Amino acid sequence: MVQSCSAYGCKNRYDKDKPISFHKFPLKRPLLCKKWEAAVRRAEFKPTKYSSICSDHFSADCFKRECNNKLLKDNAVPTIFAHMEIKKKSGKAVKKEQLPAEPEPVPAVPEIDPAIGLLLPPLYTPSHIAVICDHNYTVEDTVHQRRRIQQLEEQVDKLRKKLKIANQKCRRQERSLEKLEREVSEYREAKGSGYVIFPGNYYEVLNENEYKELTPEITYKEIIL
Repeated sequence: MVQSCSAYGCKNRYDKDKPISFHKFPLKRPLLCKKWEAAVRRAEFKPTKYSSICSDHFSADCFKRECNNKLLKDNAVPTIFAHMEIKKKSGKAVKKEQLPAEPEPVPAVPEIDPAIGLLLPPLYTPSHIAVICDHNYTVEDTVHQRRRIQQLEEQVDKLRKKLKIANQKCRRQERSLEKLEREVSEYREAKGSGYVIFPGNYYEVLNENEYKELTPEITYKEIIL
């Protein structure tokens, strides 16, 4: 039975005139054999004692130097596969072909109206229109922010007015308190000298157990205690 390579897409067969060696799957080492099966990438492939992979699928460091590249190292795994490289290259080519070349943006140039000799505004391309739409969203956001700022400024003005009114009330209460303190102080001074001042036309003056009526012209009289 002629040995052939089990790798997908490989057509190498044993030929004594070609420097290609064939290597059996390591069936007695299940973990390493699984790595070989995964590297081959063939669906539902189960290696047998006759299955082998040619030396074209192994890198140079997988061989023992003293054996003229005829024997593999204990942990050698095939990593070189032509069909994988072809798929990668074809995939890159398809991606490049599928991506259309982007047209370079042409700057809008204003035109001159021959009838009036004035510059006309440039015509906007769809890309310019998209940019303008995005800018409109930004303008709306700016308008909303301005309204919000205006509302906050109005609230600040109201609070300042309330604070002003509260300060005025505090000043009035302070003046009333100062007035009361002065009256209390005057009352204490008058009491210390033995005299009390009463308003006229409403009270009588007490003078040594005798009462006398006050005339309407008298504003204040002193009562001798």
